[in-house]
Amino acid sequence: KTESLHIIAQILFRKDRIGKMANDGMLVAAMAPLLSSDIGILILLAIPLLSLASSLKLWDTLSLLLEFTTTSVPTIDVKLAAAESDDDGVTSKPDTSKKVQLRDPERKGFVQCYDPSTLQHLGEVPAMTKEDVDAICAKAAKAQKSWSRTTYAQRRLVMRTIQKYIVNHVEDICRVCTRDSGKPKVDALLGEVMTTCEKIRTINANGEEWLRRQYRPSGPMMMHKTAYVEYVPFGVLGVIAPWNYPFHNM
Repeated sequence: KTESLHIIAQILFRKDRIGKMANDGMLVAAMAPLLSSDIGILILLAIPLLSLASSLKLWDTLSLLLEFTTTSVPTIDVKLAAAESDDDGVTSKPDTSKKVQLRDPERKGFVQCYDPSTLQHLGEVPAMTKEDVDAICAKAAKAQKSWSRTTYAQRRLVMRTIQKYIVNHVEDICRVCTRDSGKPKVDALLGEVMTTCEKIRTINANGEEWLRRQYRPSGPMMMHKTAYVEYVPFGVLGVIAPWNYPFHNM
């Protein structure tokens, strides 16, 4: 049993500490009750295996696998206009007679939208005022308070719901990206759809771990203190994003 104890100790403790502990009889005295039975020895052997599993994130992986295989993902639907759902959905002719103007004097309060590759007129959207932006920010701030109280599993379900929609509407999304930025569909697929899906996958797989409280050593002079890094949500942020990756940035 003493030999078995020494082997187990090599697994559990740093080697440079084993000699002193064994010589002092401390290690034998502390583990003798567990070593008196086969079950006790198995328990001791299981400790480093559990430690190894933790270091390899096996437990987190298995938990996510169980969550993903047992949780039903909702299906959402977004009503699309003809220009979004049909390659021939834009019926306007290319505007080649004059320079494209995003602001039309005859349509004050609106921004005119064109397909950069064909110069076809796609429609118009309201030109938001400061009051409009403030109202949306207030609405987002209110929603953020509710979102901050959700669990990581609930947040992953939201992300998976979005991902499910993306995967089921790849062609439509690429078509909209093409008309909004003028890029080919294959560029939209590689640079926007696949990139977005990979970001969702990465967040679902690692987000909870990344946001966990991370402890830091406080040093011998401050051993009575605890130091850690904790991430706190900023709330509503304004982002000025590149125009040529509309779906990915959104």
